[in-house]
Amino acid sequence: MDHKELANLIFPNAKDVSYYEEKYPERNLKEGAMCLRFAPSPTGFVHIGGIYTSVICSKLAKQTDGVFILRVEDTDQKREVENGVNGIIDALKKFDLVPDEGMINENEGKGNYGPYKQSQRKEIYEAFAKKLIEEKKAYPCFCKSEDIENMRNKQEAAKLRPRILWGLGNMQKSWT
Repeated sequence: MDHKELANLIFPNAKDVSYYEEKYPERNLKEGAMCLRFAPSPTGFVHIGGIYTSVICSKLAKQTDGVFILRVEDTDQKREVENGVNGIIDALKKFDLVPDEGMINENEGKGNYGPYKQSQRKEIYEAFAKKLIEEKKAYPCFCKSEDIENMRNKQEAAKLRPRILWGLGNMQKSWT
């Protein structure tokens, strides 16, 4: 099986990346303009570090005629709290931090580069993952989570930087 066949087997319904490149063209911003994102998780109250990050992102975006984006990182749905997105939006508003694009309530976003909830971007990521597999730049991992944890523990015990090198189901142990 070649890499293209493998990619089609793993992501049979993924669109070609050209679809997303056309749908999300390069932004027409002046040179030096910054596109900055605050990506909180709706798992509780926004803490001071999140407000601090948003202040910096907002100010730099304004100073450079760029864009301040609120994209919610909602992939930890076990810990998500009810009305968590609205809580984030309300906390930002209290500090006059209104994103140029991104989530405007629990279910809606504004802007041309959404969706602005991480969990709703899955098909975009699948298209690019498929392309990387086709180009031999990414490989699937068939290890169980327990095996990965054991490898990580061994690497840490040996005072090595935790990492695992993968290749089409063949594993190379980086600690040997």
